[in-house]
Amino acid sequence: GQLIPLKEIATIEYKTGPAFIYREANSRYIGIGFNIEGRDLGSTIEDAKTAVAQDVSLPKDNRLVWAGEFESKERATKHLMKIVPVSLMLILILLYANFGNLRDTAISSITLAFAFVGGFISLWLTGTIFGISAGIGFIILFGVATIDGIILIGVMKENLAHKKMKLEEAIKSAVDSRIRPVLMIALMGSMGLLPAALSHSMGSEIQKPLAIIIVGGILITMLLSFTVLPCIFYYTYKKQEESK
Repeated sequence: GQLIPLKEIATIEYKTGPAFIYREANSRYIGIGFNIEGRDLGSTIEDAKTAVAQDVSLPKDNRLVWAGEFESKERATKHLMKIVPVSLMLILILLYANFGNLRDTAISSITLAFAFVGGFISLWLTGTIFGISAGIGFIILFGVATIDGIILIGVMKENLAHKKMKLEEAIKSAVDSRIRPVLMIALMGSMGLLPAALSHSMGSEIQKPLAIIIVGGILITMLLSFTVLPCIFYYTYKKQEESK
């Protein structure tokens, strides 16, 4: 064979180019990342989208995709929006299966509202932003609040039906007998997650909202369960007695 000079088949010159070419799904891409501090991811991305739409004009055949942690958050949010209603529905079904009537089921389900109130008050007092971790904390809190309601209402009904107590006496006896064990369980759960709720170390932003929801939510839910719930039970059963 004959040697052919390289200059006859190619043009050689020095130019500045990318050190790496990233590809995904058979397409080139350029990743741009930034960190967020002092605000939530969702609102930050919305502001960034607005700024990009106003100031950035993409060439033809180019597209912009918001990925990374935001993409994972959006995917998890969609799953959570399905899981929470299903969890609430299962709790209501279990309450009805336990009590066997709509009246007691409705009274006991008020503890779910207490869980909502307790959780959001905890987030508000600590300045914590609602996210996926907080949503999971709410699901756990719903379960704890439901157990409190089942125990308290169950003891009240037992005092009325089997011990033949008057309504006021049955409620007072149930609260007095159940408040100590429920308080101990609430304190143990809260103390166990207190370090996570107070943590400021790297990575704590993932577990901290869940811990805050459970620590503050359990205490507030327990307080409402032993003050507001007995009053609702009293007025509901008082109307039943008056209608007889």
